[in-house]
Amino acid sequence: MIEAFVAPNPLLRIVLRSVPVLPVAIWTLWYDKSRPFERAQPMIRVAGRILLLVLVMAFAIVLLGVGLNWLYDPIRVI
Repeated sequence: MIEAFVAPNPLLRIVLRSVPVLPVAIWTLWYDKSRPFERAQPMIRVAGRILLLVLVMAFAIVLLGVGLNWLYDPIRVI
């Protein structure tokens, strides 16, 4: 986990900080008892969950990846 803050490649730091969010997002959207879109039609349910997963990962990349890169090393954000 230390590599997520000291790796020389900024893209590697972004990936290492953002990837831990993926299992939690998948669990929340597909396996949690209070799943979103549970009453919707199957096609809308799957599309909605995929869209939410993409949005959660984009938020994680912006906040954890790019945001922390900017705070720790504003010269080499990406």
